Amino acid sequence: MLRATFLRSLPLFALAFACRESSAPPSVPAAPQAQAPTPARPAADVKWGVIEGRVRLTGTPPPPTSSPTSGTVVSVCGEQTEDRSLVVGSEGALAYTVVSLKSASALPAPAQPPAEPVLDQKKCVYDPPVLAARAGGQLTLRNSDPLVHNVRASSSTKRSFFNVAMPLEGMSTRKPLPEEPGVVPIHCDIHPWMRAVVRTFDHPYFATTSQDGRFRLEVPEGSHTLVFWHERLPQAEKTVNVRAGGSVQVEQDWAVTDLRQ
Repeated sequence: MLRATFLRSLPLFALAFACRESSAPPSVPAAPQAQAPTPARPAADVKWGVIEGRVRLTGTPPPPTSSPTSGTVVSVCGEQTEDRSLVVGSEGALAYTVVSLKSASALPAPAQPPAEPVLDQKKCVYDPPVLAARAGGQLTLRNSDPLVHNVRASSSTKRSFFNVAMPLEGMSTRKPLPEEPGVVPIHCDIHPWMRAVVRTFDHPYFATTSQDGRFRLEVPEGSHTLVFWHERLPQAEKTVNVRAGGSVQVEQDWAVTDLRQ
């Protein structure tokens, strides 16, 4: 009688727990043994070659567009700032094109990985306007202006990754980039003409063309597909075969008529 009264006083979840504890656990079939992944070759055993080349825009490029600044920053930044989404040098050299290997996440790490990217704020523009970086890596932010700026990184769906106020000249901070590879637009809410973009990858085989449109990648020997990305031009691909100790020259040209606004 006392035992029955005690059991009735217990909460239902306790009785259920006691029943589960008293019953024998069901037998679980043994999981099949997973095969160990094939290890990547050690970097010391890898033979390396070089891919280098030049990216150009053929035809007469449109003149750069300008945006008026506001009265509070004219003394530092001037009355106008130029749009830097298209930077074309002599002989059509196209700067700030991102060149990368396609499907390179399984390749061994290079002896010299890309340097951590730095985004500066100079004369009321982001410098450089285009960066390439590892997904999930760190982006260094710097303010070289005696002005208040902010750096807001967001996705194409307006999801915000970070938003940092930088009120002091010379201040610097580091922020993590999204884990998923993709394109990260960057804006300043205080000065809406300021914009940049970061192209991120799940591997370290990428470069950004210099002012003369040139790039260089050290890669393992073998066949590789290069991807050329510019935010105002259609993506292009070229496949090359790299021999150990050799160098492959690649030219990528876009026509002015390919430009997007």
